[in-house]
Amino acid sequence: MGENNRRANRRTVLRGIGASAIGLTGIGSLGTASAQDSITVTGVWTGGEQEDFLAVVDYVEGETDLEISYEPRDTEAILTGTLIDYEAGVATADVVVIPSPARIQSDAERGHLASLGDTWDPETFAPDPDQVLFEDEIYAAPFKMDLKPGFWYRPSFFEEHDLEEPGDYDGFLDLLAEIDGIEGVEAPLASGNGVGWPLSDLTEAFILRQEDGQELQPALIEGEAAFTDDRVRQAFEELQQLHQEGYFSELRDFGVQYEFFWENQTPLYFMGSWTPGFEAIQDPEDLDFFMLPGTESMVAAENWFTVPAYSDAVDAARTAVEAFVSADGQQVWAERGGFVASNLEVPEEAYDLEVMRELTALSGEVELVPDLDDTIGDPFQSEFWSQLTGLWAEPDQDIDSMLESLDGALQETVADGNEG
Repeated sequence: MGENNRRANRRTVLRGIGASAIGLTGIGSLGTASAQDSITVTGVWTGGEQEDFLAVVDYVEGETDLEISYEPRDTEAILTGTLIDYEAGVATADVVVIPSPARIQSDAERGHLASLGDTWDPETFAPDPDQVLFEDEIYAAPFKMDLKPGFWYRPSFFEEHDLEEPGDYDGFLDLLAEIDGIEGVEAPLASGNGVGWPLSDLTEAFILRQEDGQELQPALIEGEAAFTDDRVRQAFEELQQLHQEGYFSELRDFGVQYEFFWENQTPLYFMGSWTPGFEAIQDPEDLDFFMLPGTESMVAAENWFTVPAYSDAVDAARTAVEAFVSADGQQVWAERGGFVASNLEVPEEAYDLEVMRELTALSGEVELVPDLDDTIGDPFQSEFWSQLTGLWAEPDQDIDSMLESLDGALQETVADGNEG
């Protein structure tokens, strides 16, 4: 990573994400359950990540005597499925992994969730518990931290073609032009997708690279800035220019896109800290990344464990959550790679891969900001995803009309949140 390979104490690094000290119920001793107790967990991890998570499940089962089954679902299925189930008074699973703090607060307000404040101590975790707080109760527990640093690449590919990390945005454009001319390359930039995510992560990077981007993104989240801001328009125009140059690949499911990335057909992929753990990555040692030139901040998002109030096994689910988010529980995945722990007591030596240690160090050197659409929630998030998939389908469309539509959804969402 060139000049970005400095080290930092991990506790200092992750504290930068904003853990706050508030007077809430402290963590209790880990409970146990009888051998016949069983619970279900649903989350977004599939493929190699599913294998890693199941290793943590094995640990939790050993610690609690619970039988735990895991049901993977994509993000959209979780967000829409839980919404329907909860309104009907049904638990989608005994433990539901939610990436959206906005949804957690909304679900808590509507009485859909059991409180989880006694399963973790905010003093020993990086994330800010205020994100999942409603009326002085915590309704989720943080597990996997997703840092979204920039473009991943294979150093072996860069060495083979005498390429270098760009020092500024002009250098970035020059790099794309060089890669575009290499035989066997479909396009320099991978277009990973699910339902508009992770195109949203890439777009946020272009927002963050604008003037005072690290202040602009939180202002958008709070509704203090409009999506028609000239800096947001500039970000979308830059993305549009890259489309017009033919620098984006065909749109593919983000997991499938890793296969094309690894084969050097789409050599630059804007992705998060989970990248080394994907099964398409045959040699995680042959991975590095660089931030989009101009950015001075990085998105940090968490995967939160929640327990539906409608579960028939709320106490057992709480016991499992406490074990999942413990330092020992999170260390199981950290040692396997592609994982940044939210628990500050996971030792630095748990991170075997050099690139993961570099990533956590870098996160302590830049400002960390919340994920835009996950934090704002719906209806903005759905509109954001829809407009981005539309942009990738028709890159020449009018940017101003897109931004006006997005700003309308933003203002509606923020207003609804304020009323709540």
